Amino acid sequence: MLNATVISQILWTSLATSSYFVLFALAFALVLKVNKVFNFAQAGMMTCGFYAAYVAVRVVGLPGPAGFIAALAGGAAMAFVLERFGFSVLRHRKASPMFVFIFTLVASQFITYAMTMIFGTWPTTIFASMFWPVTLVADVAVSAWDIPAILATVAVLSGLWAFLRFTRYGQFMIAVADNADLAELYGIRKDRVLMVSMLIAGLICGVGMFLYGTRAQVQPAAATELMLFAVAATILGGIGNLWGAALAAVVLGVVQNSSILFIPSAWQGFLLYAFLFFAIVLFPSGFRLPERSKALKRTVAAPVIAADGKGG
Repeated sequence: MLNATVISQILWTSLATSSYFVLFALAFALVLKVNKVFNFAQAGMMTCGFYAAYVAVRVVGLPGPAGFIAALAGGAAMAFVLERFGFSVLRHRKASPMFVFIFTLVASQFITYAMTMIFGTWPTTIFASMFWPVTLVADVAVSAWDIPAILATVAVLSGLWAFLRFTRYGQFMIAVADNADLAELYGIRKDRVLMVSMLIAGLICGVGMFLYGTRAQVQPAAATELMLFAVAATILGGIGNLWGAALAAVVLGVVQNSSILFIPSAWQGFLLYAFLFFAIVLFPSGFRLPERSKALKRTVAAPVIAADGKGG
């Protein structure tokens, strides 16, 4: 029966579960903004982050915090490998964007099959049980997973904003995103900045997969579907707009989870592909925000480089 309590419960659960959707979209949008790559190999970063945590907790028997650190290390390690031995090599060989895109698809599937051979196809979780203690708040069931997940996502968003706003490398990333060739003329080492952005994306994927893997069952191919959600959110949120992608992920997450009020749960997966289809058809070049003012662009790199002297 549809009533206020049911609607409130679904909305709250949708908001909580959107936490990892936000992180996946944020990681994808960051690499697209700075590295100019539709990085479908992010699915491999996500998979490595999950299984690193799984091995640490379920195989080795380490506590949850150690599993969280392992997830960060797994995501960042695969990000390093992809950038150092994949994207960097392709850039220096002046590979076409289409060839780079194909590489991300191949790398993603290669990692998926490798993990399947190692861990099998049986779904698993980071902790032995997915059941979390529940507290009723105004007739809404709030699990012990919900609040930490939301707080972790807010912390990542705040940390990334502060990094881009106040740190030298954060501003270098913005400069490279605006004009990589001009940034190099100012002395910024583009390859190093691109590596930093990939590592940050890997860390964000690690956080997201730890949250996802402590709430849902995961198999090696699961990250591919999560990636499609991130792509749809990035397009709808605006190409190059990190915070728009994060907001779009929340909206899509709420819509998808709330759809259980109107359609059978078996159709929820279909909605993901519907989102992606309409995002591509309606915004084939991406939904772009208006260009920023030239004055703002001039403030991105020059003051930081002048203070640093070398920029690298």
